This record gives sequence, structure tokens and C-alpha cells, in this order.
Amino acid sequence: MREVVERFRILLVEDDLASHEMLRRILVRLGCEVTSAVTVAGGLAMLDTNPQGVILDLMLPDGDGETILRKIRSDHRPIRVAVTTGDGDLDRLRRVGELQPEVLIRKPINLDELVQGLKIPRYTL
Repeated sequence: MREVVERFRILLVEDDLASHEMLRRILVRLGCEVTSAVTVAGGLAMLDTNPQGVILDLMLPDGDGETILRKIRSDHRPIRVAVTTGDGDLDRLRRVGELQPEVLIRKPINLDELVQGLKIPRYTL
């Protein structure tokens, strides 16, 4: 009988379709189960899938990804969060940092930093 291995569940919230697809493919290759959203509303709704990790873009078409991080922290959910952004606004980055994401990554994304920050098991790329 085969052993059932639970895959690391990630919610990917990224509106840039090229980045979204590239990250999704890499995560699947790493053995992750990936659900995804491209908006704040979609990301909030997908929190019900109980992800273990969230990759969260800050600039989304319907608002600020910080809203999702704030919801995760206010609900005390045991979710590791990697925030990704191309934004250089230091005040904004400080505010996001106060919400204690496991890692805050400036774009372009460093894959090693992302994997280590989320503690994705079986990193095999």
C-alpha cells in the first residue's frame, strides 16, 4: 500500500499572469498543492482552503494585499506568509513589516528566499 503524503498547501495571490503562472508551475514542481487568486477579494475567499503558506503580492487590482495579511494575523491563523512587491515606498514596507510576514521579498523574486521563508518541504529544484 502506498503511503499518502500530504502536500504543502499554498495560496498564491498574484495578479501579474506571467508571474502567477511561473510561480504556480514552480510550486507544483516542488510538490505543493496550489490554490490561487488574482484579487484581494479572491484571496480572502480562498483563505477557507486552509493554506499552510500564502504568497501575497501587495498591489492587486481591487486593493492592497496588506488586507489579506492583516486578516490572517487578526484571525490568528497558523499560516506562513511571503509578501512579494515591486513597491519601494519605505513607509508602506514598514507597515507591512509590522504585520510580521515570515519574509518580505522585493521583486524580482528570489526563489530560495521564498522557499526558505515559507519552509516548503522537499525543496528539489
